[in-house]
Amino acid sequence: MRKLILALTVLMAATGCGKKIPEPENSGVAMQGVSTLEAATTVSGIQNSDEDFRVKTFVKGNSVYVECYLKNYGFSESNAEQLATVSVFIDNEKKVDMKTAAFIVKDVPNGMHKIKLEILNGAGEKTGLQKEIEVHITSSI
Repeated sequence: MRKLILALTVLMAATGCGKKIPEPENSGVAMQGVSTLEAATTVSGIQNSDEDFRVKTFVKGNSVYVECYLKNYGFSESNAEQLATVSVFIDNEKKVDMKTAAFIVKDVPNGMHKIKLEILNGAGEKTGLQKEIEVHITSSI
């Protein structure tokens, strides 16, 4: 009798997880409140291409997460000639200077905003590399 119950239990467990594997319950939760940005990006200067300065961004709550990829500049202080600083402007008002490739712009108010990222060299001079991104903040998580 015990063998029969054990065999039925094993059989039921094996057939219950047949061809359709259940999806995780939290698959939609991780991305709640995160919206992708429409990047209306422009690189200023004729000699610069889109490969010289690329930006990845996303919005979560009232924060904008930014990752910068620079071809001819870096954020390591070991090479002062190619040291970069990112000036962040929100709606044409300077917010902060960042000295890292990835950063978070916090406490952006609700609504549509234009964020401009401008690259400065080690001497603080404009390099001609800049991106403009429009974001829509809808939550205060």
